[in-house]
Amino acid sequence: MPTEEIIKVDFAQEEACSQILPRSPLATSYHANWDGIRLDYHQQPAFETPEHSPQQHVIGISLVKQPINAERVLNGYIQHECIQYGDVTVIPANSCHKSSWELETEFLILSLEKALFARAVYDSVDLQQTDILPHFATSDPLLQQIGLALKAELESDGMGSRVYIESLATTLCLHLLKHYSVSSTKIAIHSEGLSSLKLRQAIEYINQNLEKDLGLAEISTALGVSMYHFSRLFKQSTGYSPHQYVMNCRIERAKRLLAKTEEAIDEICQQVGFQSQSHFTNVFRKLIGTTPKAYRKQVKI
Repeated sequence: MPTEEIIKVDFAQEEACSQILPRSPLATSYHANWDGIRLDYHQQPAFETPEHSPQQHVIGISLVKQPINAERVLNGYIQHECIQYGDVTVIPANSCHKSSWELETEFLILSLEKALFARAVYDSVDLQQTDILPHFATSDPLLQQIGLALKAELESDGMGSRVYIESLATTLCLHLLKHYSVSSTKIAIHSEGLSSLKLRQAIEYINQNLEKDLGLAEISTALGVSMYHFSRLFKQSTGYSPHQYVMNCRIERAKRLLAKTEEAIDEICQQVGFQSQSHFTNVFRKLIGTTPKAYRKQVKI
């Protein structure tokens, strides 16, 4: 009998999942234009996938409501699995993979461009190349939480804040590098944080560009620092992740505009860089404890 052809799956293509799964994803970040990372949320019937080879690094995250028996073949190795909620499978780019499961199941597929991971490696360790190793289903709370955070961000507004998505992608890359790579080389740590000059430049740049959909790459490029080092060093210097700091700055500016101007709330929302008024209201309530409209009434009394 002829050997079955291995399907090459490119998650940079919109219909990538239809090559190996019977149903389309319930939600996908494909149209959100996240840089180098994609999330697909699936609910699939009992099924056996054809053998396939992803062109990106892939992390599967189980969201099953009850344990499911499954069988997985990964680079020729077969393993029978009892999949639990939160179990994670790591499938490196160009690996050969197929799987089957007995009941309807729910899961996330997180695909990561090789170039994005390579940049993290280059910026973090003294190696020319580091490869991700394949891992059968196992518990990994951090990868699970990254997946769920991306899913929540996708479902909230459909787009997500660039700086938040990139922060999660950076954390994902460094976690894969530390726990799933072929090398045990330690990640470079800079305990001193950013220099006072770089920190001041970062804060000034953020405040001067709050109306934009700021991303980590944009801020770090302005400082002449790698995105991966900037994210880690900024938090060491301020106690806040770049995403948290940007959100705080946006809300502080919004408070001033609400108190000192008569501009409409939707106009203020745009001026401080939120993509939708609902997202602005949710973040404002979370940080201040009340809505923008109620806050304006309080300070105008």
